[in-house]
Amino acid sequence: MKILISFIGNNDCFPNEKVGAILTVLENQKFDKLYLLYNHEKYLKPASEILAFCRNTYPKLKVFYKDCLSADPTNYNIVYPAMHKALSEIQSENPKAKFTISVTSGTPTMHACWLFLKQGKVTDAKLIQVSRESGISEVTFELDDFPKIRKVSTLKTELTKFKRENEFLKKNINLAYEEIIGESAEILNLKKEISVFADSEIPIFIQGESGTGKELVAEAIHKNSSRKDGNLVKVNCGAIPLELFESEFFGHKKGSFTGATSDKDGKFKLADNGTIFLDEIADLPLSVQVKLLRVLQDGTFFPVGSSFEEKVNVRVISATNKNIEKLVKEGTFREDLFYRLVVRKIFIPPLRERTNDKILIAEKILDELNQKYQKSKIFSNSAKTKILQNQWRGNVRQLKNAVESAFVFPENEIGAESLNIIEIGKPQTEVLIPDEGINFDFDIPKKYYEAALKKANGNATQAAKLLGLAPHTFRARLKKVKENDTLIEKLLKYPTMTDEEYEIFKEGSEHLRKWRD
Repeated sequence: MKILISFIGNNDCFPNEKVGAILTVLENQKFDKLYLLYNHEKYLKPASEILAFCRNTYPKLKVFYKDCLSADPTNYNIVYPAMHKALSEIQSENPKAKFTISVTSGTPTMHACWLFLKQGKVTDAKLIQVSRESGISEVTFELDDFPKIRKVSTLKTELTKFKRENEFLKKNINLAYEEIIGESAEILNLKKEISVFADSEIPIFIQGESGTGKELVAEAIHKNSSRKDGNLVKVNCGAIPLELFESEFFGHKKGSFTGATSDKDGKFKLADNGTIFLDEIADLPLSVQVKLLRVLQDGTFFPVGSSFEEKVNVRVISATNKNIEKLVKEGTFREDLFYRLVVRKIFIPPLRERTNDKILIAEKILDELNQKYQKSKIFSNSAKTKILQNQWRGNVRQLKNAVESAFVFPENEIGAESLNIIEIGKPQTEVLIPDEGINFDFDIPKKYYEAALKKANGNATQAAKLLGLAPHTFRARLKKVKENDTLIEKLLKYPTMTDEEYEIFKEGSEHLRKWRD
């Protein structure tokens, strides 16, 4: 079996209408497998283009993606361990294969690391380079003065070296970011927060809408903490019946209640020396919240039916899609529990605020489906436009559903019409009629006056046209409405001010008036 390995570069997919290095090699040499290494999610798109091309041109060639994540592709201390790991895994999966490595694609640091791996006897693969002037040539190391790389002399030295490289790798690139896709400022900040707080012991609270990936963030925090070798126990707090709370969280002894036919460890026991992820924490009833306080305070609890106290060492990550501060103010979430859980808050922005990430995420989902079902489907331009323009109120989960359903269609190109985006409309507001009745000229249009003025940037004439009214009629009605409506006044006089700025301005004006009086 013959296998080609190469990084994906910016010029590998038809630069200036010419094939790049990878496809040039495939045109001239026959391989059974192609491994495409990528050091960043942005290269998944050109990888998918190469995959699609190969499926059509070389149907017998099997194409695989291999992550070789590097936070800094110019840093040898990061790149070399990542390449060593990726190459070792590929070779162990294909023990009898003959390997060829194209060193052309990638950064100069990557080029040098291929030489280190070859000369250091990590691989016996043939190294080749591609250029438009010389075509394909082999890197042979035949020069007498070509430097030699000696293997380390002792096992202890080798273990020390790899331990140092692995520790650096874990801190810098092994942050389980592969599933957290995005290049927006919000996601980059999110990844930075994970890297800062993952290895601490403080409780982390994750807030974000449904479908934004709170569980993925919890997994990333756990995998990059000192507790990574322990369990990550996930608990959906909203799915546990009230009467089973203590049994589920703290465990029970045989015979402690009807149906308890054997001893059972609870979630906290299972998470000992690891992490417990309390998802939808805001859904816990008040009667249950108080029972969590003790175990969060000192790690102790009593299993149901036991008189012996147990103690665990657990790191707590919690999450909700609700405004937990508001719930505390309303009295539906305990303030003391809030301060136990919310030591550091990490916010996940909704997908609608991450326009640049929408296509990256959609491409990642499509690539995974192509790999799973050995297809080479792509998005049409109209589909990409639809993905970019949609609000995705269900966030990544809704986008994933749309791509998966579109993937079922037989066409190789996924068009906009195949993306069935299911939206749940906002519930209709209940209509209430006051005892004194309604004045249709003034009561009902008030919200429309506000909306029209906002859209017209405070221009009353333009707002009147939007409502189908004559300007003088609009102003007459507006005069009566704005007498008791500061929002209307603000929209007319200061359309560019935010509500907060206007309140500050009003307060300052009032102080100035009193001073003058």
